[in-house]
Amino acid sequence: MQLVLPVSFRKQDAFETFIERGNEQVVRHLQDLAGLRQMFPNASQRISLLYSKQARGKTHLLLATCEHAAKLGFTHQYLNLHSLQEMPPQMLSSMIEASKTDVICIDNLHAIDAKKSWQIALFDIINQFVERDNTLLVISTSIPIDTMNFELPDLKTRLTWGTNFNLVELDDEDKLSAIELQLNALGIDASQDVINFLFSRTSRDMQKLSECIDNLDKASLASKRKVTIPFIKSVLAL
Repeated sequence: MQLVLPVSFRKQDAFETFIERGNEQVVRHLQDLAGLRQMFPNASQRISLLYSKQARGKTHLLLATCEHAAKLGFTHQYLNLHSLQEMPPQMLSSMIEASKTDVICIDNLHAIDAKKSWQIALFDIINQFVERDNTLLVISTSIPIDTMNFELPDLKTRLTWGTNFNLVELDDEDKLSAIELQLNALGIDASQDVINFLFSRTSRDMQKLSECIDNLDKASLASKRKVTIPFIKSVLAL
């Protein structure tokens, strides 16, 4: 059986809605890779690893890379290792083999820390990747490669081949700008008071903030109400 999971892009998961400050180099790198992938013949030039301890935009960048690849007419595959844990690990390699993908983005590498069967499956994916000309591989992790428990030493070697990036956390001012960009991308016209309230009364974690914005968007569409401070209090039970 083959199973290829489709990527459902959200309007806010694009390079245009990513606040780059401190992470300009990684954004340019990912954009250039997708746009000029045929100019990077060596496997080590086509693998990128994004690391940060906290939610600093890794998933956003992986989805943005897929979205950018789609605009350029390339096939793409996004795999979240957290959400695939209920599946047999062998499904990983069958997904990639079946799809013949141009751009492969693997999120949450740390989910397979100390899990040998999943590490073997990932090792198979990387071997397939090496054999394919022009395929791009982007991986994210919240645990440094050097401190992960690898049952396969060769996998660790493979993962350190390419270009590694340590993402910088946004300051509060940039997080406010990120909230505004995401709201605008969803067509939500929110005042600065609303944005400030959302930021001050919810988590400073950008992933959780994005989840709150998603919930507000869905509730606003369902109720046909504007996103106001009373509306936020009601929907998020603040």
